[in-house]
Amino acid sequence: MTVRISQRTGKEGDRSCAETHLPKTAPGENITAFFPIHRLADAASEGLAILYQGRIIEANKSLLSCIGTDLQNFPSLEKILPEALKVLPDNQYHSGILVTLEGRALPVQFRLTPLRQNDKDCIALAITFSTTNSVTTTLSGRDDVTNLCSKEEFEKHLKEFFANDTGQHSAGILLYVNINRFRTINERYGSRIANGVLNTIGQRIRTFLTEDCIVARLGGDEFGIFCPFPYEHPAQATRWAQITRDIFHTSLPVNGHRIHITASIGCCLIPFDTYHFETACHYAELALNEARRLQSSDWISFNPVMQANIQHRCEMEHDLRRALETDQFFLEFQPLICLKTNRVECVEALLRWQHPVRGVIAPNEFIPVAEDCNLIVPIGRWVLLEACTQASRLPPHIRVAINISAVQFAHDDMYAAVIQTLFQTGLAAERLELELTESIFLDAVQRNLETMGKIRSLGIKIVMDDFGIGFSSLNYLRSFPFDRIKIDRSFIRDMLNDRRAQSIVSAIMTLGHAMSMEVIAEGVETTAQLDMLRHTSCTTAQGFLMGRPAALADLSAYPGMTDTAITASKSVKISRDHLS
Repeated sequence: MTVRISQRTGKEGDRSCAETHLPKTAPGENITAFFPIHRLADAASEGLAILYQGRIIEANKSLLSCIGTDLQNFPSLEKILPEALKVLPDNQYHSGILVTLEGRALPVQFRLTPLRQNDKDCIALAITFSTTNSVTTTLSGRDDVTNLCSKEEFEKHLKEFFANDTGQHSAGILLYVNINRFRTINERYGSRIANGVLNTIGQRIRTFLTEDCIVARLGGDEFGIFCPFPYEHPAQATRWAQITRDIFHTSLPVNGHRIHITASIGCCLIPFDTYHFETACHYAELALNEARRLQSSDWISFNPVMQANIQHRCEMEHDLRRALETDQFFLEFQPLICLKTNRVECVEALLRWQHPVRGVIAPNEFIPVAEDCNLIVPIGRWVLLEACTQASRLPPHIRVAINISAVQFAHDDMYAAVIQTLFQTGLAAERLELELTESIFLDAVQRNLETMGKIRSLGIKIVMDDFGIGFSSLNYLRSFPFDRIKIDRSFIRDMLNDRRAQSIVSAIMTLGHAMSMEVIAEGVETTAQLDMLRHTSCTTAQGFLMGRPAALADLSAYPGMTDTAITASKSVKISRDHLS
């Protein structure tokens, strides 16, 4: 359904229902005699009516013909124009959807005017039917939750625009909007509150956009918005994008809860980016995906580079599948040095890809692609198995740390994967460390905490990586007893020249000591940084100064790497019983 919307921008929550301002009447009282509709009204193109207690008691021919009934069988206002019960009789035009008995939904403008005669309070209703670019839809084209049109109707109206109006006289901006972390809202508050959020968003859209806009809920938490503007004024596209951003970046009062939402927004300009409907939808989707990837708080406009990037990602996905089949991946290891003994106590396994044409590709380039196409699970399983296999040949006091992607943790049975790997390689459980970032807590928090607890009960150490840069790191430390925390390298890099960074590092050291967690400083590259860390309670350091990533055989000269005289604590062996 096309939503025709007024450009009214008043504050939310400052209107009362019109029916609350209508007095009661005695049963059977003939109120219609006080306000007859004269013949002149029947000649008007507007729909005119008199309301009393939210009930139509008189109507002109235009309105009766439109609804498809006579006055005696006139349906309630709640059924044909529910928006009229939500506004004050302020003689101002408002937008709404007029529903006929045939199931047609007509976008209209209406106004309510208070009337009083013979001590009776009533309301005059005037309805203006849209004549320019108006679109009529059936109720099957309406989304039940938001009262916006469906994806099918949205695409139908866009196709009509492209077929009839894409010349040099009109243009438009197509926006795709996706509410961020809507799944979390649903899981935390339940579907009723989540639907309330969607419904409130629908109300905000009807409030802030104009009657020419076409708006739909495309499915789930995704919306489509098309706003036309004169071809000679393309700057209006920015105005529509700003309004859309403000609609979706807000705090919403829903059933006694105050829920803060943000959204990812992608857009393309018509006909400036394309003249074709399918291409416009594709471009807007590409821009939306880029907004999601960048976690942008603003809208992202389509750029031809995005299309090239998609082609590149498709090629990389194909190459990644080939890489798994032909053993193109390999591991390098970076030592973690104990600051008390100056010996290697752990090595971190780092994934590398030897591409047959492009050479060695860093993980920050291909891991996001692997996560998007669900290749991260088999790749992650390979890393786990290979790292534990190589670590099993090291002296028993040296542990191996492996980074686990949040996407892998969510889509794989990590508990089963770890047990199977330890059983296959014979590595003692206490020699394995799993490094996780706080992004693992964004979804399915309770389930992830339970899985981490089961893994930790085996004797495996759990490390929080990149500590200090997230929004809720302290809360996560309270929720789960990590064994070690890694200070993000940005603080180590800046602490010599930034007193605030130095204070943060010191505070993290104190916090870790108070919570019985070891603290690791990563990204140590200078002697001055190392000297400063030695004067803190930091236990372990990692960085180029301590040792660059290399094949395990190339680290044999480091102190502790070949010292078999040092024995580890009693090992926890994984037996077949764990696999059942």
